[in-house]
Amino acid sequence: MSWHKASSATTFSLKRIFPLIMVGLIFLFLTRFLYRHWVEVTAFEFHLKYHYLAISIVLLLGFFTLRVYCWKLILQKMGIVLPFRKCIKVSFMSMMGKYLPGKIWLVMGRVYLSGREGVPKVEAFASVVIEIVLEMVASIFFFFFFLLSALEKPLLSPTVSYSLGAVMVVGLVCLHPKVFFGAINFILARWKGEVLTTTLSYRDIMKLLVLYNFLILFQGIAFYFFVNTLCYLSPTKLLGLTGSLAAAGAVGTLSVFTPSGLGVREGILALLLSTYVISPMAVLISLLARLWVTIGEVLCALVAWRL
Repeated sequence: MSWHKASSATTFSLKRIFPLIMVGLIFLFLTRFLYRHWVEVTAFEFHLKYHYLAISIVLLLGFFTLRVYCWKLILQKMGIVLPFRKCIKVSFMSMMGKYLPGKIWLVMGRVYLSGREGVPKVEAFASVVIEIVLEMVASIFFFFFFLLSALEKPLLSPTVSYSLGAVMVVGLVCLHPKVFFGAINFILARWKGEVLTTTLSYRDIMKLLVLYNFLILFQGIAFYFFVNTLCYLSPTKLLGLTGSLAAAGAVGTLSVFTPSGLGVREGILALLLSTYVISPMAVLISLLARLWVTIGEVLCALVAWRL
């Protein structure tokens, strides 16, 4: 019995340590690459514009607020009316859960805090899943804009591009109420012994998807101003930058073992940004972008804490 407990404890420890090791290795690789090519970075023609940084932060906070509004609409479509102020408090506070290993803390945090505001846990869980799936599908959609802008310097094989297209099509099929809510009810029945009594129509889901595409674009505009804080990129690169950030965020979301996609998101973003700037500069921007987003999320959490 003691051996079994020791074995279980060791396995549990490895599960907790492994994500940290992976994150550390990725960041080590990125920083080492940046260090070895620092001469190229210092030789780069910087155009530091601090007012662009201020604009990017304001837009980033606007993006987080719009995302809360989108979640509020999902709740409304499910017949749940939660004041916007409380939606902000719940969403911004639970957002910090994504920095813990495993994506479950973000979802469970939202479910728990929603429950304290009177939202049934089953509906709260379903609303978060809908939000994640809609944002993922919208992110893949915008990634195609990046592929179009990177035709002269292809980074991905046609097979990968076709696979992404297939994933988006599958995502649209999975968003059909019979498929989507059937899967959610299957999970809920085994987890809580309950099922959803209210669902969204496919028309409502498609309307929400259009709104989430606008949300991703808004995030891309904020990122465009952030990048232009350091170096000038033409407005014609806006959709490409939006797609690169969206793709990096989507892959980070799918990386279950890393908290908030740490490292994975930065690696993918640096790869995609190398289409527009030299590779060392792309790495620097990707690392600074993590700090940029984290500052925005901490500010949001402080606002929620004061509500």
